[in-house]
Amino acid sequence: MFGPIVRLFVSGTIVVLLCFASFSRADAAVFRDRASFNAASQNLTTIDFESAANAPDGLRLEIDGVFFHNLSGVPSIVTAQNGNKLLHASTVGEITRLTIFLPPGTTAVGCDQFARPMILSISTGESVTMVQSDTSTFVGFISDQPISSLIITLDFPEPTPDALVDNLSFGQRRAENEPPVPQLLVTNTGRALALDSVTIASEPFHVLASHPLSTDGHTRINLFVVGVLLEPTDVSFVTVQAEGPQQHLFDLPVEATGRVKNLSWMSQVTVRLPDTLVGAGDLNVSIRVNGAASNKALFRIE
Repeated sequence: MFGPIVRLFVSGTIVVLLCFASFSRADAAVFRDRASFNAASQNLTTIDFESAANAPDGLRLEIDGVFFHNLSGVPSIVTAQNGNKLLHASTVGEITRLTIFLPPGTTAVGCDQFARPMILSISTGESVTMVQSDTSTFVGFISDQPISSLIITLDFPEPTPDALVDNLSFGQRRAENEPPVPQLLVTNTGRALALDSVTIASEPFHVLASHPLSTDGHTRINLFVVGVLLEPTDVSFVTVQAEGPQQHLFDLPVEATGRVKNLSWMSQVTVRLPDTLVGAGDLNVSIRVNGAASNKALFRIE
């Protein structure tokens, strides 16, 4: 089944991603201290709201590609008595409900919540109720299935407290000593999220570029992945293959890797289309990072 649709702004283009969800029961763990949560997770990105500026989108606030939706009105960033900046979601009609829409591929999420009582739950069904006697402000969840949202809510007592959140961390669960597994992002049509590196156009692609900037005249395309945090120095650890009819495999030379601007949790892989792909049609593309293989997704070469 399909989960929430997430719209992202990548290199000047609005891209629609499809988050996948499942109705089967997730195997999830709850953490009340950040150190244990950090040890059981990987590739964590943390928003502490200190340098975050309000960027409203209708009734939502967007920071680093994470969307914050209050029951009514845009959540705000306020300064606490100690000078620390917190995310603030106001109670509406004695109901507090802050929904945080997480990036695709998230399987670990945690934050500090400073109002009590308060209920924190995730889209896979796990829930924690914080009470006045709690000594920890932190709640974290790690699941074997994608977590599409974190919800902070309460409808008692009266007056119901507002939600006050800090240090939102999200990433992936750590599977013992296994390397992180890349997840190739797809569009709402289920095809690979791939863009021409020069024109930012989507498929179909042509091996020879319409606006060549390279001496060989070949097209370069950008593929987008989560689950791994790639830097420019990681080029040698990344390989890309495209699979055609009769399981014919084509190697796509990787020329660059790195993070996507303003989306620190998403990585970008730039590949060159070789001559062997001329007129190849639909191909299944996949990425390997340190030997760990991603899912496969279609894109088209004409």
